[in-house]
Amino acid sequence: MSESTRAPAQWERGFVESNGIELHYCRSGGSAQPFVISHGFTDDGYCRLDLARELGDDFDVVLYDARGHGRSDAPAEAYGAPERAADLLGLLDALALENPILFGHSMGADTVAEAASRQPDRPRAVVLEDPVWAHDRDDDGEEDEGPGWNIEEQIAEWQDQSVEELLEGETMFRDLAERGQPDLARRVAEARRRLSPEIARVSEAEFVDPTETYGDIEAPTLILKADADEEEREHEREIASLLPDGQLVHIDGAGHCVLWDEREQATEQLRAFLTDFR
Repeated sequence: MSESTRAPAQWERGFVESNGIELHYCRSGGSAQPFVISHGFTDDGYCRLDLARELGDDFDVVLYDARGHGRSDAPAEAYGAPERAADLLGLLDALALENPILFGHSMGADTVAEAASRQPDRPRAVVLEDPVWAHDRDDDGEEDEGPGWNIEEQIAEWQDQSVEELLEGETMFRDLAERGQPDLARRVAEARRRLSPEIARVSEAEFVDPTETYGDIEAPTLILKADADEEEREHEREIASLLPDGQLVHIDGAGHCVLWDEREQATEQLRAFLTDFR
């Protein structure tokens, strides 16, 4: 593991048994309010180290690798929201995390929404970073990554390259480096090389339908959404209004990775929301 991927030396690292598999986690520790981060589809827990460091003085931040990602187990099947939510809830049990704030990005937002709806009295608050809703997916149920995109073939291609080759060859990584985030670019490249082909099962499963799920989420909820035109924003406000105690903030100029694209603006909104939960 390269130096840029490492969490602070004093942070706890380990594995827990959850929902029949081993999940890898990293934890800042302490007695502060737990803040659990569930990452996106082709990332792993360490991809969120910047956010963890940002919040580590105020919260007990927990990063974990979802099934098939990072250092966690990769079962052959069962990658839908119910299984991923059961993994997360089992992690909370194993680490004895009481009233955590649950944060999820993309696939992780789907995981968190399912978990919070299944056990609505469990989280103290919920943060969803650009959750993927039905209208964001193509006719095959996958996020639109362009024509002919096949995740298993893509993983094989990533794993055939070194981290340095990925950093040099992909526009996304060059853009991150040019925006002053070279360590993040390296962590994401390293995460891609650790992916298991089994994560293709995520794309085959149903994502959470907010019209059936959001009404059951009782915890105060913040949705940080990517920039969009006014028609799309209005549609997304209607979805967010299904939450009993929710608010939606569109981050100007941000794409799907809201906190990476517009870190200062998005972090300001996140910290404002978290003020009441320290």
